[in-house]
Amino acid sequence: MKHRTMFFVFIALFILLVSVVAILFLPNMSATLINTVPEYPPEFHSFDPVETAGTEAVTVDKTNVRAIVAAIKRPEEYFSKTQSTISHDSGSASFARQKWVKGNLSRVDVFSSVSSQNASAHYIYTDESVYAWRPGERTAHKTARGSFEPDDEQMMMAYEDITSAKDEDIVTAQLTVYDGTACVYAEVKSPSSGYTNKYWISYSTGLLVFGQSLNREGKVVYSVTSTQTDISPQDMETFRLPDGEFPA
Repeated sequence: MKHRTMFFVFIALFILLVSVVAILFLPNMSATLINTVPEYPPEFHSFDPVETAGTEAVTVDKTNVRAIVAAIKRPEEYFSKTQSTISHDSGSASFARQKWVKGNLSRVDVFSSVSSQNASAHYIYTDESVYAWRPGERTAHKTARGSFEPDDEQMMMAYEDITSAKDEDIVTAQLTVYDGTACVYAEVKSPSSGYTNKYWISYSTGLLVFGQSLNREGKVVYSVTSTQTDISPQDMETFRLPDGEFPA
């Protein structure tokens, strides 16, 4: 869980740094940028039990959400495109990521802006190593994976953390609908950061649809939205390194 703690420490430090820069250089930044992410998405409208394909009506609550989340598995292969937003007192900053997963291989492409069409950096993860390179480079830089996680590079909240939450840290849990998708919703306090994390997990794909992190004052400081998902088999060519080889 150490890398999860470091991830939220990074967010807190980032918010502090951006706030200082904003105070010094952006005094006229529009206040409309503040907390642009709603506490609940517009489609978050139903807490009624939802029937999903092949299942009976499912009831989710604080007492069983850990077991239900533990039973939800991410696909062995999938593509996920996400947009993450860090909000602070003077505005917000958004980041675009794309991730491909095929078994033990994960690739994350980082974009310099949400409107950019070309990635600014590429990362491929194996069980033991991380390969990184920028566009135009013919050789990837290889390092031991250690505690590096594809989720962290994607700025993705890992809903699996719910399974290790203590009883007193689970605020609420229910089955709901988000944008027409049956989701397990859980709200969990993080003892290490003091933040409250909210997760909307697709019951059918096993992937996070939407996530938020609120600070101690209840303000949204971080959110991540899945803008595109594909759970079909992924092309192995996606994981080819710039030198033409595949990761060892």
